[in-house]
Amino acid sequence: MAFRNLLERQRNILDYSLQNLYRRKEKTLFILVIFVLLISLISSILFITGSLTREMMSTVGELPEITVQKIQGGRQTNISSTYLNEIESIPGVEAVDPRVWGYFYLESLEANFTIFGFDLNTLEESDYEKLITDNPKFTNGKDANNIFKMVVGPGVYNLFKKVSMDDTFLFFNPNWGESIPIDIIGIFKPETELQSVDLMLIQTEAARKILELPANQYTDLAVYVSNPEEIENIARKIKLHFPELRTITQSQIQSTYSSVFGWRSGLVLSGLLVVIAAYLVLIWDRAGGLSQEERKEIGILKAIGWDTDMILSVKFIEGLLLSLMSTILGILLSYIHIYWFEAVGLREVFIGWSTVYPSFKLVPHIDLKYIILILTIAVVPYCAVSIVPAWKAAITDPDKVIRNGN
Repeated sequence: MAFRNLLERQRNILDYSLQNLYRRKEKTLFILVIFVLLISLISSILFITGSLTREMMSTVGELPEITVQKIQGGRQTNISSTYLNEIESIPGVEAVDPRVWGYFYLESLEANFTIFGFDLNTLEESDYEKLITDNPKFTNGKDANNIFKMVVGPGVYNLFKKVSMDDTFLFFNPNWGESIPIDIIGIFKPETELQSVDLMLIQTEAARKILELPANQYTDLAVYVSNPEEIENIARKIKLHFPELRTITQSQIQSTYSSVFGWRSGLVLSGLLVVIAAYLVLIWDRAGGLSQEERKEIGILKAIGWDTDMILSVKFIEGLLLSLMSTILGILLSYIHIYWFEAVGLREVFIGWSTVYPSFKLVPHIDLKYIILILTIAVVPYCAVSIVPAWKAAITDPDKVIRNGN
């Protein structure tokens, strides 16, 4: 019987709280709209940061355990092949792979592309199908034996389709004396777009010519380590033997990814200080006191026998319902904005402005810690400040509250 009475009491309190919100629907709607917009903005920033970080982290495991670069005058320069054998002789090093890569400005398209040298002849059929979605079989009318092969990202291919096909794949620089003919043999799959959108995977010989890299010179060295626990130790040994070299480990790259997207999300949140300030003003206004009508209502409830706990429960439930509803709607709106409409208005902040950029089709990734953070920002403060003015009115003499409204 006691449990049934308690249940009935709580049901009545909930019913009365809902009626209060409906009765003051203009005020409720105003607060709801502000709340939803704020939560949506904050959620969008957190969701886009989480998805981008996860997307980039998924590729870290495919990177070499240690990347070795030569630094001269504070800048990265080409590294000589003489370091290969010496680094490979360090105990624990499994292999050292010299890499040729860089950036090339294609004047005909007015865009920068990432050139990466790779022996495409070593691609097995399974690897080819795993990476590449299409084989356009474009040719430029020249002898196929003298044409270098290339696999491109979707962004590169889409740009190439806009120009004349006759000389689409010819790289030319007046200093070379002749052009470098290249044909596309494949396009990277859409799911790799964040990494491959501006990428040109070209046979190493052609990449060296395009980037004007001298013989026996490389962009950097990829060092592979057999025991993951030895990565940091081997990186220190390389630095000890060759102070002019810089080593970058997988963990450092992972930390950099987190820092970059975390910094950008913090930058955007800083830009939303005006919106956050508006939210704080709303909270302050809510905490500043109840309206005269609400105070009289509390006085009447006290006069007819409601105790302070019941009044505080009503105000707490009102704040909880309003803030929870706003949070849910804000998160849903943010989800639609990021994952259905490709983060319009925010994606440029996170991926930059360029002639070639990905379509931004992110895989949904909502971390539980983000939901907890949003609930902490939205629900807890609003519920807390909803109770304080109600408590002040509830402990005041009912007759005084009804007569004076304060």
